[in-house]
Amino acid sequence: MIIGDLTIADYLSIGAIFSATDSVCTLQVLNQDETPLLYSLVFGEGVVNDATSVVPFNAIQRFDLTHINLAIALEFAGNFFYLFILSTPLGVAHSTDREVALVMLLAYLSYMLAEKFHLSSILTVFFCGIAMSHYTWHNVTDNSKCDLIR
Repeated sequence: MIIGDLTIADYLSIGAIFSATDSVCTLQVLNQDETPLLYSLVFGEGVVNDATSVVPFNAIQRFDLTHINLAIALEFAGNFFYLFILSTPLGVAHSTDREVALVMLLAYLSYMLAEKFHLSSILTVFFCGIAMSHYTWHNVTDNSKCDLIR
């Protein structure tokens, strides 16, 4: 079904994007040190809202929704649960060893890309380290910080 210049899939995609509430403003007002539980709850709620809008968006993009029938509806629901349920163990499987390995692999990736494009790989790794230090040190677990120091 086409309404105007957009299809039903376009409208559903826009709806999925707009359905995510933005908790960034609320998090800016809250102080994590003064109200750690409230801050964590608002942050978690924001992440879940984002995830529940990204998963339907990705599911909508995979289907031709011009001819909806029971089989497509069931396949859509199955795809939604597939994306949602399989993403959960990926996050749960997080460990400090994997966290440190990911940091090192990202630095190595910048090195390899510099080599591929015949750029200065030493300079690339240097600036990659500077850029990553701002993110990495403040966002990895305490155990990973100890591993990164070693």
